[in-house]
Amino acid sequence: MDCKELMERHRIENADEQRHVKEVAKTVLSYLSKKDIPLTPANYDEWFYVVCHAMREHHLLSEKNLSILYKKYRADLIKVIDGEKKEIKQISNNLRSVTQESNEILERFESNIGSHSELIDESIEAIDNHDAEKMEELRSKIESLEVENERLRRYIEKNRKRLEIVEAKFAETKKEADIDSLTKIFNRKRFDKDMEEFDLNCNTYSIIFLDVDDFKKINDTYGHAVGDKVLMEIGEILTHYLRRNTYAYRYGGEEFVVVLPEGDLNGAKVVAERLREVMENRAVKIDERSMITFTASFGASQKRQNEHFNEVLKRADEALYEAKRSGKNKIVVK
Repeated sequence: MDCKELMERHRIENADEQRHVKEVAKTVLSYLSKKDIPLTPANYDEWFYVVCHAMREHHLLSEKNLSILYKKYRADLIKVIDGEKKEIKQISNNLRSVTQESNEILERFESNIGSHSELIDESIEAIDNHDAEKMEELRSKIESLEVENERLRRYIEKNRKRLEIVEAKFAETKKEADIDSLTKIFNRKRFDKDMEEFDLNCNTYSIIFLDVDDFKKINDTYGHAVGDKVLMEIGEILTHYLRRNTYAYRYGGEEFVVVLPEGDLNGAKVVAERLREVMENRAVKIDERSMITFTASFGASQKRQNEHFNEVLKRADEALYEAKRSGKNKIVVK
């Protein structure tokens, strides 16, 4: 589980994560109180990140050790936050630069159009008066204007390309905000946003809730690094074994959600069975000589008339735990 992701969550429904967060919070509050550190939101966030990482890496949570770890993990947190801020600031500055330069070019174009119009009027007058010297002077001025306009056109093309780069970077940053950093599929934030849209735009849809079997045992036996490999493997399976109009999300911890817009319960069951079989036959490498296998349990439900997605998800969750209770590595529909 990612400590920064936990810090940013509004709701935590996974039981293991809830216990972890309570334990972290209890340790943080106790430490801040003992050290007379003001309980401000900024201080709490920093120490939550420190204690969360210390627990994840099984460090001794003594006051002396936490004080040492604070320097390391706080620096890591600041680096992550500063990187995010720097990227957003760079995009903003680039966009501001393109906008400002484009406005200046447009103003210059407007000025040139006015000058061009005046020169045309003067040219007509010179022609009427058969003033050859004046006509030559005006021709030179018009040529200079055309050269200037060509230069401005090149600036516009350059700014158009710069804007395309800024737009692409903005789209990439927006996409990254919706992607779970470990599994590379959509995150919980994107799930909540998408489900609101599905509720509005789909007559029906089906949800598959899946959870890795005995995940805590995997972490306890082989370590969190191996647990992360299992989650990454599931992310890869969901990426490659789902059709284009089917969406996968990491809901939290070892829980994942698959959504089939306009899909019925039979379709959801077929998809869940395909995923269950693939996962059952996958192995994750521990080291050069060892591999482990894993399984997952599945619960599926279909939206009923006038239901909100939370009600559909609740039924899928109940079906999932029924699959767990009845032996795991199973699919239950509800």
